[in-house]
Amino acid sequence: MPGGLPVWWHVGRPNFGDDINPSFFEKIHGRPVRFAADRSRPHVLGAGSILEHATPSSIVCGSGFLEPPHAPVTPSQIVAVRGALTATACGADSSVLLGDPLVLIDAFVERTTPQHRFGFVPHIKSVARWRGFDTRGHRVIDPAWSPWRVVKDIASCELIFSQSLHGLIVADALGVPNVWVSPTDEMRGGSFKFDDYFSTLDRAKLAVPESADLFAAPEAYTAGLGKYRFCKQRYREALAIACGRVSKNAAPR
Repeated sequence: MPGGLPVWWHVGRPNFGDDINPSFFEKIHGRPVRFAADRSRPHVLGAGSILEHATPSSIVCGSGFLEPPHAPVTPSQIVAVRGALTATACGADSSVLLGDPLVLIDAFVERTTPQHRFGFVPHIKSVARWRGFDTRGHRVIDPAWSPWRVVKDIASCELIFSQSLHGLIVADALGVPNVWVSPTDEMRGGSFKFDDYFSTLDRAKLAVPESADLFAAPEAYTAGLGKYRFCKQRYREALAIACGRVSKNAAPR
């Protein structure tokens, strides 16, 4: 809407980690959000591997790189980045907070009584292959579904297998034990964005290979739970303050 907070996110093939940005930042800001079509004006750069798309008017609020950048980025301000790898790559100083915005998802969604023993969240490029692997009728959670449906589905599982970065982030935030399924060669950036996120946890995750074995014997795998190392309240307050400033500066002149 014309007077809303301008936020920019990746728009393309449906993917809940990108598509959740407008509704998520609306919850953080407490006011309506709009897509920042004019990126010469102040705008929030939110969740996703989108920092390479920053402009001199971007206010970075938790974005990351998909892989080490080939050129410097020059946003107006960096409030937070996804993790230590991104912070180093963009030369962020010690005042910059670390964490993907969705580490805060537990403020808006509670874990429910599990309805499914195992849930599987493929990368967007692996959905058809994972459905083919599944011969036992497990819960395959398509990242192309509506964002809050994906989040609530993750919350409804006892254990999550995820090749999706935001599948892992949401599972950790909601306290759902999870197993990281390694990226495939078709996933640009390899493990960079995952290692970036893991730098904000109390422990790193070890990947297991993508295979039909995951679906045939999921009980054979050991799940873990990563705990965000920093203060969520401080992070949420910093994002809210940044959104307020952007909204004020982006108001029609």
